[in-house]
Amino acid sequence: MDISIKPVFSFSLNYKVFEKLVTCGKYDGIHSCLTVVTNADKILIHTPHKRYGLQNSKLSVSEIKNDIAMLNMNFPIRAIIAGKLKKDDERDILVIGSSSYFLAYHVDENYNLFQRDFPEHVRSLLIGSFANFVGNMLIVGGNAVVKIFNPEGTEVLWMITAGGVNALLLSDIDKDGQNELIIGTDDGCIKIYKKDTLLHEFTEGNEIQNLMLIGPNQFMYSVKNGTIGVFEENIRLWRIKSKTRVTALAMYDILGCENKQVIIGWKSGKIDVRDARNGDVLFKMKLNDFVCGIACNDYRGIGVLDLVIVTVDGEICGYTTPSVNLMNLHNLADEEMSSLLSQKQKLLLELKHYENNIKFNKELSSSNDSQLVQSVPDNVGVIPSNTRLQIGISTSYDSTDMNIDITVSTNNATTIRAVLIFADQLFKEETLIAHLTKDVSRILIPLKTLKDNAQDIHIKAFVGYPTSVQFHVFELTRQLPKFAMYTIPHSLTGSPKSIAYINNLAEKDHDAGDSYVGFRITERLKRICIWINQNFLLPSDIEYMTSSDADATELKLNLISLRTSKTVCLHFNNDGKTRFHTEDIELAGDLIQSLVQFLNIENMNSVAYFPLVYDEIRELFGKLQGLQETEKQINSEIIDNINQVKSHLIRAEDARYYNEDDVIKYHNEMMNTNEDLLKNYKIRLVNAGQVQLALKRVHSILYSASKLRVGTFASTIIGKFKDALKTNNIEAVLKIIELGEM
Repeated sequence: MDISIKPVFSFSLNYKVFEKLVTCGKYDGIHSCLTVVTNADKILIHTPHKRYGLQNSKLSVSEIKNDIAMLNMNFPIRAIIAGKLKKDDERDILVIGSSSYFLAYHVDENYNLFQRDFPEHVRSLLIGSFANFVGNMLIVGGNAVVKIFNPEGTEVLWMITAGGVNALLLSDIDKDGQNELIIGTDDGCIKIYKKDTLLHEFTEGNEIQNLMLIGPNQFMYSVKNGTIGVFEENIRLWRIKSKTRVTALAMYDILGCENKQVIIGWKSGKIDVRDARNGDVLFKMKLNDFVCGIACNDYRGIGVLDLVIVTVDGEICGYTTPSVNLMNLHNLADEEMSSLLSQKQKLLLELKHYENNIKFNKELSSSNDSQLVQSVPDNVGVIPSNTRLQIGISTSYDSTDMNIDITVSTNNATTIRAVLIFADQLFKEETLIAHLTKDVSRILIPLKTLKDNAQDIHIKAFVGYPTSVQFHVFELTRQLPKFAMYTIPHSLTGSPKSIAYINNLAEKDHDAGDSYVGFRITERLKRICIWINQNFLLPSDIEYMTSSDADATELKLNLISLRTSKTVCLHFNNDGKTRFHTEDIELAGDLIQSLVQFLNIENMNSVAYFPLVYDEIRELFGKLQGLQETEKQINSEIIDNINQVKSHLIRAEDARYYNEDDVIKYHNEMMNTNEDLLKNYKIRLVNAGQVQLALKRVHSILYSASKLRVGTFASTIIGKFKDALKTNNIEAVLKIIELGEM
């Protein structure tokens, strides 16, 4: 029989609920309260076991349902979290984040624990034990920045990232008894930090939206494009792509199997129950609307954890772990038999095609390709047995064509009807389909990558003849190097080139410019050549040839960017002195990180000089200073407008008793002032958005500057940036970028 799961409780809040703005907290230390964000900047607290609504409280009890309390906020809410923050206090604290600050609110005692400004726009919140800090910490993620606060609200750690922090998670990845911080960003990166040191970094094809702990060192993630997957330490265990995106994740044993399953809520309203080990679907159910949040807590107060699912229209469904194993009741035999029969039919059809192919190849072994084409029926997919699919990946560079070229061809008269290319980070929808209108045996597909990431390209080609109805599908996989978008601007043959030959080419090229980063490494040029060949898509490999390179004291490789047409020069000396010439500080950081990882270098400082970046930082700081002055002026005008509205209202009330003719006049003046108030409020919103964009760009530059160093030099530079930013010392920031110290 088919299994069916019914909720143990369900009800409706009759309020709209916003996605990801769902949490549960024990604000009195005993009873679980569902907390969600609803319309008009209000926080709804469903309190089935305790009544709130004290006199002069921020909380007000709903007139319709007295188990619902509303917390009225005067700012847009971006994130909420509930957790134990105060030492020796079992009561949870509710933390509320906005676009400019966050607030830690003690619900049970009705007071603000602390409030801190956060101009980087709060995007995510987390409470838990982190690194070697004593007690639980409050972790706040914003635009390209993460800040850690202790229970008193004092900032204890400040980290910068390259993108906005959408998701936070704590897990003991390296099993040393201390939690590491895992962050997911809007630029598709998952980063694992041990305190302020970056341990691992993974790149996905789109914005990371959710992170969830599965085991002691396992975590799950979801991506905006519908991808879900699981990592164990730095190894991906599995990944699955869906047509819709995930809105909520949880771990709960909903099938009674004694092991928790992954509960996934989708935008479509579907709920998946999957095996955490391999992602297999164990059970599905459908709700009326999409899921906003999932929580696991003792919501009924009976000492048993329930799975609480919240939908966008305020519907709440609670599920519990059954007393019997539902998987044992599920009739798997019928499903397996049906699956095996379907697979049998596919294999029989495939076997028939192979038999036909062998038959025609034997009969026409002495015939040429043209005779084979004429004798093959249209409904039989027959091609020569020696047919091979050939894949070539190269770069093309001239004034009108700067691309990565993927060439797909066959080795005989067969034709290619269509080519499918799958790559996580290469295309907007992860797939490119080239469907040809004419019969060809060779097709060239030009590509450009948006980011410098190594990635696998999966290619499928439909091969047959012009009159074929059925086609053979060839599948091949090729890897695209990390820096494939940089090539030598010269026509070279495919044979390996010596260092001396590459140096001679570099002498003919233009100067690489003034911007550079310099450092020292102790490594042979032969090893450098191996790194270059593995990470660049050059027309020819570079090899250390004893015959011509025995006296070589340097390797100078001049490259051209296929994105910007700008020059990038890599200069290596035998004495270890190394310089990368480029105007792109982000590219310089990526090159250094790739090189030191290949050479296993743990600590390294560098000297950098990027005049264009320095000018941009000065411009950004000047812009921020102007925006802050504008904000002060707007706030002053808003206060004046509010006072004028109050004054007009009082005068209008007085005029009702003394001079009724002035009532309309004061009301008109109040309306005009209110319009000015709305205009100033809109201006303040635009101003705040510009401040956040400027801060995000500053943090992005500082993050790239930190990647110019390795190990302790990289981690300490962040603290130095923080000290310089506190005093608004621009010159100190520039000096830190240049030398790594103040």
